[in-house]
Amino acid sequence: MLTITTNKTEIKGIADRSIRERTLPITDFWTKRIINLLGAPDSDKKEIMHNLTEGRAGTTDAEREVTFTAGGVAAVRVKVTIRIGQQSGFDCFILTIRDVMEIRGGENLEPEPEQEREPEVVGMPNAPAVRVITKQIGFCKYCGQSRIIEAPEGFSAADLNEQASDECDCDEARRQRERRAKMEAAGMWAQNMFSKENGQLQTVLCAIRSTFEGSIDYVTIKIGKKTHKIDTDSDGMIRIRSTFRDSNEETF
Repeated sequence: MLTITTNKTEIKGIADRSIRERTLPITDFWTKRIINLLGAPDSDKKEIMHNLTEGRAGTTDAEREVTFTAGGVAAVRVKVTIRIGQQSGFDCFILTIRDVMEIRGGENLEPEPEQEREPEVVGMPNAPAVRVITKQIGFCKYCGQSRIIEAPEGFSAADLNEQASDECDCDEARRQRERRAKMEAAGMWAQNMFSKENGQLQTVLCAIRSTFEGSIDYVTIKIGKKTHKIDTDSDGMIRIRSTFRDSNEETF
């Protein structure tokens, strides 16, 4: 049986059947658990993933038990079927809830009272734009856990999931935040060093991204008398080594 950590809001929605589907990202973490839940060995992974995508009988109609838990405060045990589909333009595992088998801690599912809050106003005094911030649910695209986040009303599901991913505490979310911080630091260095004219800055930024993402090993850029070699070191840090060459040459 698979256990998925979530929150009281989602537990309540599953219990009262207002939530009938739950998505999980197709990551190594969840793929391994889905294959295990379906009772297949790792060696059958490719076939199982194909069957889930194609909707093959015997795979996508197989009911399995899943428990959603809110940190031990409440939980709901359900039967689900699994398929691979799309949400917000991305492939994901879709768990369709077929039957609610057990609800634990139902007395703890009443929503907590929320304090009335003033709408956040953004804009110039002469032409105000009103944006109301509310508590909403987004799903981390790395680990699949749901999070209650504060976001403007009208945010799309993709925007909510992106914000939830940015705020998640899972290992992959933290790694991605560290990657962005490194890219931003390298980008700031490049903006201070290179001109936007003649495509210098754009070339360097492209080289930084390409080497950091591993699509190429290194890039050497020569501008005037300076040569810059851009790569990554053994710790995954962006490394930029610059050399200045000044030589005199005379011809007669």
